[in-house]
Amino acid sequence: MVFVRHGKAEEKKPGLPDEERALTREGAADVEAVAKLLPVKLSVIYTSPLRRALQTAEVLSRVHGADVKVSAELHPAVLSLNALAKLVLQDSAALVGHAPSIEKVVSELIGGGNVKIGAGAAVGVEVLKVEKGGGVLEFLITPKIAREALKVSEGPTQ
Repeated sequence: MVFVRHGKAEEKKPGLPDEERALTREGAADVEAVAKLLPVKLSVIYTSPLRRALQTAEVLSRVHGADVKVSAELHPAVLSLNALAKLVLQDSAALVGHAPSIEKVVSELIGGGNVKIGAGAAVGVEVLKVEKGGGVLEFLITPKIAREALKVSEGPTQ
């Protein structure tokens, strides 16, 4: 299973509800780079209903051709291991959420620690059981790592 923190979003400002903050152009590009580097082909993407998470899910969907499903369980005020257990998940699923709730869930799944997931980053966890210590960390891909890897794979420009 892949956990993705939404990409970089526009700053908070008066008159703009937090739920409506959109991805920046850089945030969308970061998510696309990370999506291209994922070692698993996504089949379904569950996302928080907040705009920036939904936009992140749409970028992942374009790269992987996966269905997007909005899930109230991924709202930052709700996400927990108990909420996660309510979703019917598969190994090729991605979950798009927010810090710090998505970081807390990943940390609990792998049995502790303090996993930091930067904006636009993806974390792969083999989930054996949705409970504390029920998963194994497989990978962490940051936008910086993805951009560098894609430059190397594309080779030098002429």
